[in-house]
Amino acid sequence: MDIEKQDNTKRICNILFGPSDAPEVAYKDCGMFLYTLAKYFSWKSTYVYYKTRESDTTWNQEFSSYVNTICIGETSDYKKQIELAKIFLKEHIHEFDVIMFFNYGSTVWKLSKYCKQLKPDIVVYSKLDMGIGGFEHFCGNKPFMWLRNYAEKLKSQYVDFFTVETKSYYDALSKTSVFKNRLGYLPNGVSTLNVDVSDIDSIPKENIIITVGRLGEYVKNNELLLDAIKLLPDDIVKKWKFMFIGPSTEAFIQTVKNFKERYPEKADSIIMTGNITDRTQLYTYCRRAKIICMTSRTEGACIATLESMFFGAYPIITNYSDFALDTTNWGNCGRIVENGNSDKLSAELYNAMVDNDLLSKCIISQNYARKMFDYNELSKKLVEMLENIN
Repeated sequence: MDIEKQDNTKRICNILFGPSDAPEVAYKDCGMFLYTLAKYFSWKSTYVYYKTRESDTTWNQEFSSYVNTICIGETSDYKKQIELAKIFLKEHIHEFDVIMFFNYGSTVWKLSKYCKQLKPDIVVYSKLDMGIGGFEHFCGNKPFMWLRNYAEKLKSQYVDFFTVETKSYYDALSKTSVFKNRLGYLPNGVSTLNVDVSDIDSIPKENIIITVGRLGEYVKNNELLLDAIKLLPDDIVKKWKFMFIGPSTEAFIQTVKNFKERYPEKADSIIMTGNITDRTQLYTYCRRAKIICMTSRTEGACIATLESMFFGAYPIITNYSDFALDTTNWGNCGRIVENGNSDKLSAELYNAMVDNDLLSKCIISQNYARKMFDYNELSKKLVEMLENIN
């Protein structure tokens, strides 16, 4: 492997630890930034991964036509993955202008230091992928926080630039000594890899409310939606379909069965689709739906909400994270409900279901999502950020 320098072409390499050979991992933010940078901004993108499964990965043809995928070893052991990464960097770092990592911690800043030792002018970029725990590590109310941040600044000094996905986190973190003058706001986006968006956009809206995810898991709190449906008038419910999309626990399947038996007048409106892995099929449901309702106790960016909005579904979601504000443009194109409050959720659903202007709100939701969470737009911002590093 040798990524030759052509004129002013930038060359970026992302080394991803963990089960990085799983397509569902690669085709999220980590791979989509690489793909979009290569396809639309003429960067040379390389995705470095590990074989962690028995079967070899068959990469999407469109993805692999723009992104150079390199397996550097067969192991799930984190320490071994780090050692293999160091070997790869020692042999190939001269072929890149930017090295991209994910998250924050000792692995990132140790490898960043190693990168600078090998090639002092390399740009090291870390996408924080930060949740509330990581945020509070830097912005909590703990004693001697200033001292902790001073130590973190020293440890992470070899990282040139960070991005964070939540605006409120950016506002706070950018004022700390750790991230001051080297932090950007860059949310996650919606992958349309191998999806004909214009074809899906031609599908008309229906009276459908969807919820998407691993149904029945505690964190998803799907029972909250059922509790809200209980409170809705029967005549309204009968005009709509509530589609539960995703793999389900046996316990939740039984919960839905019990619900239908107890509320037979609402039974026909509740549909469990099963797991959907085909992205075009999933996005077709997103397009048909007028409302996306996510009831999670906690989430990160909740890509399912962003995907649904991207295809014109109006979001009614719980306050599962600070990113719920980014998702709804601070409530301007969606509603945020207190976690666990079935009365409030039912009221918001009812208001939307009988709203004659709901389709107009769907369009507003779609326009916002395509402006804020489109990887072309996000990659353009990333290019500007990386090119402005001193």
